[in-house]
Amino acid sequence: MDKYVTFEDYQELWQKSDLMNLPDEEFEGIKLYQCMAKNVEGLQTWTVREDDVWIVTFVKAGTTWAQEIVSCIMHDGDLEAVNKSHTTFRVLFIENDFPEEVRRLKSLPDTLQIAAETPSPRLLKSHLPGQLLPPQIWEKKPKIVYVLRNPKDVAVSFFYFSKMAQKDPAVLAQTFDEFFEELQEGKNHYGPWWDHYLYFWKRRHDENILVLRFEDMKKDLRGTVEKISRFLDKNLSNETIDAITEHCTFSNMKNNKMAQLDSLFDKKDLPEGSSFMRKGKVGDWKSHFKVAQNEAMDALIQDKLHGTGLTFDFE
Repeated sequence: MDKYVTFEDYQELWQKSDLMNLPDEEFEGIKLYQCMAKNVEGLQTWTVREDDVWIVTFVKAGTTWAQEIVSCIMHDGDLEAVNKSHTTFRVLFIENDFPEEVRRLKSLPDTLQIAAETPSPRLLKSHLPGQLLPPQIWEKKPKIVYVLRNPKDVAVSFFYFSKMAQKDPAVLAQTFDEFFEELQEGKNHYGPWWDHYLYFWKRRHDENILVLRFEDMKKDLRGTVEKISRFLDKNLSNETIDAITEHCTFSNMKNNKMAQLDSLFDKKDLPEGSSFMRKGKVGDWKSHFKVAQNEAMDALIQDKLHGTGLTFDFE
């Protein structure tokens, strides 16, 4: 992307685009954010490469964390090089785009064209449910790192993110109770979390898919870095693994402007302390869920995941 625009210009485009006030879109019954449907349609005939590396997650399940780890590994632990380029440029958010009139300001092609011109190996990220990803993914079988996070913590993190991602007054005024009901019904962006999870959980034994748990990443970050390195066929030294692990701690990433997305969001009118990387902890749901909500979520999990082998540690 830096072939066309600097990150500073990219930030400017983001602010000028008024993306936050554009209406939601839909593709095959899945609710999407503004300016995504065109790219998702294009992905259905888009050319995937066998040496692509994809990071796929449901919203707020650990995407930015996973993509930074993957990016560091694919750079063979060259953290100096990693820190020279913002994560937005290192890992393309494949379904995301600006309105055409905004892209024209900097002669910026759409994301699919930029990705098509990116040399291999490409690092790509997506929140799309499996059925909306490019069909060639399942034919060419590139490496896919998929991260699961317990849905209770996802609900809380997604709620706060929604207020940053959409400056619509109705969204800003939405209560957690209202958002929780929307999530329970699967009417949220990117569709039901349980369908998203199960699509990849059922494929967890495929050689090209690595399924990780956010909670395990918290418990053993170094072990996670090692596991991803092996999956990506990278033989990194212990010293390099240690350096990547330190680079990718939550506190270091939160304070690294090249590794997180805060600078893209206008925090005016948002609660104090709002951040793209908010807490990154396990169990924050306990300070938000009412007893009835916890019981309702437990019942939904039992209904949707019974017999699948997929379970969660809620601490």
